[in-house]
Amino acid sequence: MTKALLATAVVVALTVALTGPACGGGGGNDCTSENATKLTGTLTVQGFAFDPYCFSVASGSTISIANHDGRGHNFTVKGTDIVVGLPAVGTGKATAPAPGKYDFLCTIHPAMTGTIIVT
Repeated sequence: MTKALLATAVVVALTVALTGPACGGGGGNDCTSENATKLTGTLTVQGFAFDPYCFSVASGSTISIANHDGRGHNFTVKGTDIVVGLPAVGTGKATAPAPGKYDFLCTIHPAMTGTIIVT
């Protein structure tokens, strides 16, 4: 019984590793200006995932983030100095960087990822 459970756990872990994070959405090359959600409200964190995980905003605009999880997270934009701590069931704000395409993640839970298209 224990070997079967272990084998199932290994299969699930390999599936996630090969197909992308189940809880992060996954940023990267699949996020383009054509399919990015225009963020007009709040970026949410729930179930260890960012929603939307592929979005666009104007440079200099405010990105409001609401963490609905019972655990703390952060919103870290790679290639910038943006690191916003998000306490459990808390909120935060960031200013969108210069135009470009940026990956973001929660450095506490690195499977939580996404991409921003800044115009």
